[in-house]
Amino acid sequence: MMGCPAGGFVGEIVLVAVQIAMILAVTKVCGWVLGRVGQPRVVGEIAGGLLLGPLVFGHYFPAASARVFPPGCLQGLEMVSYVGLVLFLMMIGAEVDTELAGGKGSLAITVGSIAVPFVLGVGLAGMLPRAEGVSRVGFVLFVGIAMSITALPVLARIIQERRGTGRAVDPGTASIALVCAAGNDVAAWALLAVILEIVRGGGLAGVMGRLALLAGFVGVMLFGARPMAARVAGRGPLWVWVVGIVAVAFVSARVTEMLGVHAFFGAFLAGVCVPWTKALEEGSERVLQPLIAVGLPLFFAMTGLRAQREMFSQSAMGWLAVVLVVAVVGKVGGSALGARVSGMSWRSSAEIGVLMNTRGLVELVVLNIGYREGILSPLLFTVFVLMAVVTTAMTVPGLGVVRRVGLR
Repeated sequence: MMGCPAGGFVGEIVLVAVQIAMILAVTKVCGWVLGRVGQPRVVGEIAGGLLLGPLVFGHYFPAASARVFPPGCLQGLEMVSYVGLVLFLMMIGAEVDTELAGGKGSLAITVGSIAVPFVLGVGLAGMLPRAEGVSRVGFVLFVGIAMSITALPVLARIIQERRGTGRAVDPGTASIALVCAAGNDVAAWALLAVILEIVRGGGLAGVMGRLALLAGFVGVMLFGARPMAARVAGRGPLWVWVVGIVAVAFVSARVTEMLGVHAFFGAFLAGVCVPWTKALEEGSERVLQPLIAVGLPLFFAMTGLRAQREMFSQSAMGWLAVVLVVAVVGKVGGSALGARVSGMSWRSSAEIGVLMNTRGLVELVVLNIGYREGILSPLLFTVFVLMAVVTTAMTVPGLGVVRRVGLR
């Protein structure tokens, strides 16, 4: 871990262990507290990260914060959280019913969930304060992308947590939402790659080549690897299959990352392509769940650890109200419209709209890229970070509203 003043390899290992223990303890408490008011654990995990970051712990106990979370010493947490996230999304991919997801207009929902918020975001960009020296075209397109994102990992976590609570999302609706969120993320990352080339003044040939390779990789996985694996499903020892699917998930995650799309999508794609038998799913869950239980809270808590106190300035709050309204109207409206056009009921369409409004960490990853590239000013970065957290927190209450209204 270069740049980490933790006192050698042993010191770094001890530091990571302390960080993990502290994050798990705080996020568990926050998850329990927010669970009492109907919020999913993922919101509690982000809240726990906010408490442990510069907003609270770093502000009131700066010396202790500098020792536990010193700058340049979060790489260990990132590695553990990355492992947990890849495994989690692989298991979520296993639960997607591709026949249900593909037969109810997933394409229309995906297009609506991207196109409507993108257009509204492009219109909003003309009102927002733009950093000096930033390409107007690049800025406008980036704001459109920031409005269009759905967070697959957070959405998957919310759907998973609602199972067994008496408020579970319909399996068909859940499968459609997950597949659309995956497609949404692919489109967002592809457009982001193009926008970054525009901002940097580079050529688009390389980007288009990578996108063509990505399409080829998805085709090979779905129409080549998946049928081949199905033919040999159930043969051989269970542990060989578990090791094999984990290896495939990490390779797939790495390939999509190299092609300009986040590793999230590669892990999810691997899970969709594996021929899951009941024994394999139960065995994988039993072996991998401890790693997921540690890595996933770390992944969401990292959001809060990177937050800054400037998030709560008065000017940021003013712009937040505008951005939040546009974000919710565009995402919920566009997704629900796509679902309704494809023949889904009003209730299912509304639920799809609410679920697709979940942004969470994928949005934050994109925003950090925009901030690093100088596309977003510190003020706008703050506004969009808050928008991502608020829209994520709206998901569960929104589903409750849809049910109480009694749409059919």
